[in-house]
Amino acid sequence: MSEQPGSDLTALDIVDELEGLVTGARRVPLSANVIVNEDETIELIDRLRLGLPEELTQARHTLEDRARIVAAAEQEADQILTRAEQEAQRVQSESEQRAAALVTDHAITQQAHARGAELIAQAEEQAASIRAEADAYARDVMTQLEDQLMRAVATVRKGIETLPAPAAARRRRKEPRRD
Repeated sequence: MSEQPGSDLTALDIVDELEGLVTGARRVPLSANVIVNEDETIELIDRLRLGLPEELTQARHTLEDRARIVAAAEQEADQILTRAEQEAQRVQSESEQRAAALVTDHAITQQAHARGAELIAQAEEQAASIRAEADAYARDVMTQLEDQLMRAVATVRKGIETLPAPAAARRRRKEPRRD
């Protein structure tokens, strides 16, 4: 065995060691069977059992981080939209006050309203762009996380498939079925 019992091996490292045990084992002549060290194999399986909950916890933390990132991005987009609307209202209010002071000049009032509408449209456009970027970022993070989790699950399944069946299951397979 290449690692000491207290070392920090991932489940994939342990599966690799199990594979190494099987591929490096002595073959039984005239069969596809190999002879592996039972103690080493059981120790690796126990370490795999202990290591999986930690890796699943790390995956859960990654999902929680993703949720926090999405929530923060949405909150920031909402804050920007709110500030933009407030700024647009402030500009529009100032424009209306100036226009009221210059009641005789109708063109200035129309320009102020148009500028206020422009600012609101720009703010809404900026908020929509930020939301779209936040959604794209969240989608990328979730896609990467999904890929990592799928690879981890596939590796664990391969590791499980390479393990010999428990003794009781082997005996059942050898006994003929009685129907």
